[in-house]
Amino acid sequence: MVGYCFSRKPADLKDAFMPGCVLRVSGDEFDPQEFLTSSVFNACNVFRKGERRGQTSTWSTSGFTVEVSAASGDDLAQQIKDTIEFLHVNREEIIRLNGTRGLLEIGLDFGINRRNVFVQNNYLPPELIKLAAALEIGIEISIYGEPDREG
Repeated sequence: MVGYCFSRKPADLKDAFMPGCVLRVSGDEFDPQEFLTSSVFNACNVFRKGERRGQTSTWSTSGFTVEVSAASGDDLAQQIKDTIEFLHVNREEIIRLNGTRGLLEIGLDFGINRRNVFVQNNYLPPELIKLAAALEIGIEISIYGEPDREG
């Protein structure tokens, strides 16, 4: 778990880990604080290479995380809508970020809840993919929770 990033309190434990979408930025030689000092982004998590990540691990890169959507892990459609708006509003800042020394990766991470289905498909519309690609942003879907098991 990267850290609690969302403005709303989780309704239950399944929403406590990743209920929404974040922009995650990292790089081996990236200085997150230097970038954030003059940025419009309000990072909810800042990490540095070598710092403690958890009880048994350390960060392998430096970076930060920004909340893009606080929509529920059960509402991917709203997360996508919020993310498209975020990319439009913050286009120039993301372009500036891409030019920052030491940056290796910029990614959107959509956190969704596991559904009790045989196959869990999740659709990403072309508008989102085009916007992200134009800004050199990767897309990841993280699925949280165990499927409900019957008897």
